[in-house]
Formats: sequence, C-alpha cells, structure tokens
Amino acid sequence: MEIVTHNATSLAWMGDALMTLRVRKHLLDKGYQKADVLQKKSARLCSAKGQAVILDRLMQEDFFTEEEKQILHRGRNATIHSKAKNADGQTYLKATALEALLGYLYLYDHHQRLAQCLDQIVEKGDSL
Repeated sequence: MEIVTHNATSLAWMGDALMTLRVRKHLLDKGYQKADVLQKKSARLCSAKGQAVILDRLMQEDFFTEEEKQILHRGRNATIHSKAKNADGQTYLKATALEALLGYLYLYDHHQRLAQCLDQIVEKGDSL
C-alpha cells in the first residue's frame, strides 16, 4: 500500500465534496430541476444514513479491494470532533469511512477507480 500522508478526516473532507458534486450532477442528468426536489434527493444520498447504507451494500458485494478496505478502516476509526445531526456515532463513522475512501482515491490519483466508486454510489443511491 502506498504511503498515505493525509489523516482520515482530511480525506473525508475531500471525499464529501466529491460525492456531493457527483450526486448533484447525477440528479441534474436525470432531469430533476426543482430546487426543493434536488435538495431532498441529494440529502438522501449525501446524509450519514444514506452513505452508511450505501457502504454496507457495497461491502456485502465485496466491491472494495484490500487496499481500499484499509482506507475504509482508517475512516471508521477516525477521531471526529463534530456530531451528525440525524445519525448515531457508528452511522456517522461509516459515512466518514466512505468519504475518506473517495478522498483517498482522488488525492492519490486513482481517478478510474474513483469514477467506478461514484458510479456505484449513485446507482445504489437511486434505490434509497
């Protein structure tokens, strides 16, 4: 595994932005135009609860590589000083893990795999 110099919360911070952007583009591509509908649908996927469900589904499918599982583990074990509005601690840490993985893939130039992960996230998110 390559040396990862960023901590899990920094990776998650970047991953959150990437996921939000991809989800928003996906919703616009599907033809949604009303701001309130866009916000509700986006929040369903980009919330801690939605991200935790998506992560669980991808884990059940054994979607992640061993290296990616190590990054997810770092994200789940992150020391978080903030609190999710509508999620318990474990759910919030699962969401952080998924975001950390996305941040890692982006910052360490695994762009093809990042695209695959984001595609799976929006696909799974459509069923939430």
